[in-house]
Amino acid sequence: MHLLSYDSSQILLEPSVITIGSFDGVHLGHQELLKKVCDFTRKKQYKSVVVTFDPHPQEVLQNRPNFFLINTIDQKIILFEKLGIDTVFVIPFTKDISQMKPTDFLEKYVFSKINVKAIFMGPNHHFGKQREGDANTLIRICEEKKIEFFMIPEYKIKNYKVRSTLIRNYLELKDYANAKKLMGHDLIANFA
Repeated sequence: MHLLSYDSSQILLEPSVITIGSFDGVHLGHQELLKKVCDFTRKKQYKSVVVTFDPHPQEVLQNRPNFFLINTIDQKIILFEKLGIDTVFVIPFTKDISQMKPTDFLEKYVFSKINVKAIFMGPNHHFGKQREGDANTLIRICEEKKIEFFMIPEYKIKNYKVRSTLIRNYLELKDYANAKKLMGHDLIANFA
């Protein structure tokens, strides 16, 4: 697996399929999304790329006072590699980035660095200033740039939506068994 930072002068010239997000927990919903990315890249002979952030946006913005990380960036990278991701592209998240228009963010931090042929996205992903960027934003941008776009439905277990917030709730309650069930692994930062 290849690790790339935005600060690097490297550019991924190979045709690539990307997904963008914090992926805290790399839970079963994230894993389903990443499997679909990898399946698609194998068929097309593209590279699979996870675009993620360090630090986590919530650590910088502090919108949620009780926020804590489920995984460290190093743990996430280990999990991405196990899932077959070719490249992890880490963007150092700042308040300035949080104030960028979604299209400006994508142009500066993604399209200038990666030869994007397809984007996969989960239903709850938002990006850019005031979280303005969403599926509709990406659909429009992808149409303009002739990039394929795939929306992956939310992953559920017994009608529960598998989300990082729910896992954090379990961890706060010290219910490690249920947290691990939703994650599908036991790599947890700062917990038993």
